[in-house]
Amino acid sequence: MLILTEKSSVANDFAIALNAQKFAGYFATGNTIITYCQGHLFELCPPDFYDPKYKNWNITDLPIIPQKFCYSKTAAASSQTKIVMEKIKEHISDKIIIATDADREGELIARIVLEQAHLTDLSKCYRFWVSEALTPDVVKKGLENAKPLSEYNSLSLQAYARQHADWLIGINFTRFVSTGNHEIFSVGRVQTAVLFEIAKRNYEVKNFIPKPYNELEAEIRDSNGNIIKALLVNPKDNKCAFELNSQYLLSAMNKCSSRKIDFAKSDSVLKTSKPEKLLNINALEKEAYKRFGYSPEETLNIAEELYNEHKCLSYPRTPSRVMGDANVEIFREKFELLKNFYPEISGFCNPKLINQENKHIFDSSKLESHHALIPLAKLPENANQKQKNVFGIVIESFFRVCMDDYKYNEKTIHFSCNGFTFKSVIKDTVQEGWKAYERRNVTAMNDTKKENEIQEVRNFNENNCLITSLKKLDKKTTPPKEYSIDTLLTFMEKPKGDTEEKLVGLGTPATRADIVQKLFKTGYIIEDKKKLYATKKGLWLLTFLSKDKELAKIANVNQTTYWENELAVNPSLFEQHIKEYVAVSMKPEIKEVYVKEGICKCPDCGKDIQKGKSNWYCTGYKEGCKFVLWENVAGAKLSEKDVTALCSGKQTGIKHCTNKAGKKFDCKFVLNEKKEIKFEFINSKNK
Repeated sequence: MLILTEKSSVANDFAIALNAQKFAGYFATGNTIITYCQGHLFELCPPDFYDPKYKNWNITDLPIIPQKFCYSKTAAASSQTKIVMEKIKEHISDKIIIATDADREGELIARIVLEQAHLTDLSKCYRFWVSEALTPDVVKKGLENAKPLSEYNSLSLQAYARQHADWLIGINFTRFVSTGNHEIFSVGRVQTAVLFEIAKRNYEVKNFIPKPYNELEAEIRDSNGNIIKALLVNPKDNKCAFELNSQYLLSAMNKCSSRKIDFAKSDSVLKTSKPEKLLNINALEKEAYKRFGYSPEETLNIAEELYNEHKCLSYPRTPSRVMGDANVEIFREKFELLKNFYPEISGFCNPKLINQENKHIFDSSKLESHHALIPLAKLPENANQKQKNVFGIVIESFFRVCMDDYKYNEKTIHFSCNGFTFKSVIKDTVQEGWKAYERRNVTAMNDTKKENEIQEVRNFNENNCLITSLKKLDKKTTPPKEYSIDTLLTFMEKPKGDTEEKLVGLGTPATRADIVQKLFKTGYIIEDKKKLYATKKGLWLLTFLSKDKELAKIANVNQTTYWENELAVNPSLFEQHIKEYVAVSMKPEIKEVYVKEGICKCPDCGKDIQKGKSNWYCTGYKEGCKFVLWENVAGAKLSEKDVTALCSGKQTGIKHCTNKAGKKFDCKFVLNEKKEIKFEFINSKNK
């Protein structure tokens, strides 16, 4: 029997379960071989594989749509690829267990390997489909329950179709937009739609016109001395907002000041708030960004260090926020192992919640490929601060999910006073649960909205109340908030369409960090004070795409999620539609050239200054202008700010330089009469 896993760590779990011995690139026990991929062993061939002319980017060669997609070995994994292919050929007549990740990408990795090994008869191939922690018992049970690989053919078709579609869109659209430009314009089925969403939000905020309105806030005191706040209700719409200086509001101020409440009506509902679920990689990335400002890519890298180097964290790239039904014992084992190391949080837990009936933690029906992130061991003392920070988030999530529910009575009270109605919402805690920990720890994860926190009051006597003060509040409507990295990840998880309907998620938990990072690397977005903005380059791309109804679809969130739905229902039709879409979108007659704005003007000829690979040059060089500033000057680096200062006749800031003899000196740069850099020394002995 041959077992093929996606990662060496998973192969090792199988080896432990089956008592297998380790060899180079595989494990063996008796007649059973366990080998592993290193992610994708094969990748789609580049365009010039199909025709050498595609080596050059020519718009007249588009669209590029291969009759059949071909694969080549991934260079980084070539040695492991050789081992895997040898083992498959040795066991081509034996039972083969596919144990790559239990998701679409894992299925694709395995199917390509089998295809490249020319294994056409899959009747002896079976699928190990387990998303739980791979304890020896789970491994053995999963092997016993392995189903024929043919039962996963639909998933395989989806995986191939998605990969082909991303290649077709990426290759054709990127070449179409980039050809004739001095820069590469990367276009993707998901990333371009995400860019559009950021730009759209920028536009909404920039063009938002705030509308002023008033509220009338009353302070109401009961016979027990409790004071709560209530707002005057507008009889026109039963809301609490009024036009400026509303006569109704002003009348209420006059007639209700320091008056006793005539009567009150209330409705009370017992509400339950569960602790935050266990983390998946997206939830961890969002929390690490909010607390420490770490980018999604940085958080993922730190999590993989905790997993690979310190062995104290479960597999990081998980989309799941639950454990499997069979993971109760391993969860309890880790709880008992770690609780004494973290008494400041574990003391708030209820260990009785660690049971299979608790679907908030253990729910195989909501499990995808891997279980939620949990700690596996105490963090080693030699861990760096960033590792401690990220691991601390996981520890908090792990223990917090074992805390009792927070329960409270939410009471909505309508107070009647001299013909006017005031509304207040208060709550009375019944069971503190996880809130007890949160109230003692200001850094605790909290999914409640602090600014709209409901007033908490015990034993409020609504039948004996007095309005002690009234205050007219001057307010304005507020624009939507600019996206930050964490709120963008939330949007990608649960996007909304043009009509605010919920759509299929954009990307996967494992790919969203890469998509956001790519938008930064391509120069399409920037971050300023934790707010995301589309750049001029990004806006140019969106403007260009918007000029044609077919091109515009690639930046439309609704269209992207429509494709995702079609992919799930009919992969073959999805791929055919993508090919047709690519073919009709390549229209040379609408081609435009991106003219990048200069950072400043040339002091010699007045043309724009642009950034080159290692210098700053004048765009008037074709007309003979020779002005140039090299990025590195005497060991110091020129920034964009420095170049702007120099070109406007100013000095740079202090530069730490080194002369040809290796002696260090400090100076400022300024341009001389020949428009060359001159040193203005900080003190004379450095001359």
